[in-house]
Formats: sequence, C-alpha cells, structure tokens
Amino acid sequence: MTSPDTKRPRLRPPEQRYAAAGFTLLEVMIAMAVLALSLTSMLTSQMASLRATRYAQTITSVAFLADYQLIETEYIVRKEGGWVLEDKFYEGTFADQGWPDVKYKCIVDFLKLPEFTELRAAKDDTDRANRGESSMYYRSAADQAFTALGMVWTPVKQAIERSIRKVKCTVKWKNGNLDEEYIVNTFWADPEKLKQLPGLGGEAKEGDLGNEKAQEGGGAGTGTGTGAGAQPAGGRQTGATGPGASMGMGGKR
Repeated sequence: MTSPDTKRPRLRPPEQRYAAAGFTLLEVMIAMAVLALSLTSMLTSQMASLRATRYAQTITSVAFLADYQLIETEYIVRKEGGWVLEDKFYEGTFADQGWPDVKYKCIVDFLKLPEFTELRAAKDDTDRANRGESSMYYRSAADQAFTALGMVWTPVKQAIERSIRKVKCTVKWKNGNLDEEYIVNTFWADPEKLKQLPGLGGEAKEGDLGNEKAQEGGGAGTGTGTGAGAQPAGGRQTGATGPGASMGMGGKR
C-alpha cells in the first residue's frame, strides 16, 4: 500500500493536453500551401517588374540609336554629294555600337509634287461633282485665284522639291519571340536652296542687277488707262483706278 503522504500526479484536462502537443499535420500543410501561393505571386510580380525594366531600358537605347542614325544618315547624304531628285535607302545594324541584333532602315524621301495640270484636273472634277456641272469656266474668285497659282506653281514646286526631304528611320529588334520596331519620322529643310528659286529669266543670283532692283521694290506694269497708286516693297501696285489698270509684279525673288 502506498503511504497517505505520497502525492498522486494530477491529470491535465484534455484541452490542455492537446494545446501542448503543437501543430497538427493538417495545420502544417495549410500553412505550407498559403506560403507557396504567396511566394508564387511575389515571384510572378518580380519577374514582370524585371521584364518591364528591361523593356524600358531597351526602348530608351533604341530611341537614342534611332536619333544617332538620323544624324549619321544626314552626314552620309552630304558626303555622297548632297540631295538628289530621287529616294535614297540606307540599312544595316548597330554592331559597332554594341547592338548587333538591332537593325535599321532609313529612307530619305524625295517629295515630288504634282504638276499644275494635275491639280487643275482634280479641282475641276471636284467642282463638277459638287455642283453637278460640266462647264469648265471659272466663275468664282477662288477659281480665278487658283488659275493665277498656275503662273507661279512651277518655280514654287521646284523650290519645295529641292529644299525639303522627308526622312523615316525604322529600327527593328527581337524581344523574345516578338518582333519589335521603333519608327522615327522627321523633315530636313535647306533654306539655301530656296535662294535658287528660278524666275522667268533664269535663276536669281546675288549681285544680279535685276535682282537688286527687285529687292529695292521696283516693279513694272503694262496696260492702258489712267491711274495712280503707291508702290510698296514687293512691287505690287495699289490704288490703281481706271479701265485697263494693271498690276506690276516684282519684289524679292
């Protein structure tokens, strides 16, 4: 028999015994599943951020390469003798700049304007379509102004064609399995070529006596009748009255 002084161990309640036992296998599996989902979401977000950063860096570099190629193309055109009355094509890669997989193609576009006869025919067709008329007579002031444009259209057309070029550079590269491209459009203008605007007597040159008189505002008019008016710089008569009064043309070429 045991002594009455001997203490028996106390048994804990069932809920206390379970709490001291730790996590169950089910709880551990749920925790691992939540952790796996969280890590997967974080990894996906991080990978997307890295791809976006890399793409932004590539686009920035490609933009600088395209601007560089525009300047290089202008230098090459000048080195080859300047602008010509036809389109010019240049293509290659940026291997020398450390981007061998990036390709470019630049087009120096010669802007060919239509002849005045083509403009006249297009306007006549539009007028007939709008008015339902087949007559070729020009009745309105707009028609008369358009007809007067034919007197100066040829030299203006030649001046624009010689002094303006449209340039387009297309840069292409691979982004994984995708084909990417970056396009830059710009215009080149050469004001010096506008000084070679041809006139009725040939090209105007500095020091030409006729040109100097035109720059001073001299003009000449023909016709019959009486009238008086002021002659501003540019050679256009104003204030002329009477039948047969004429308008003198002159001015700076």
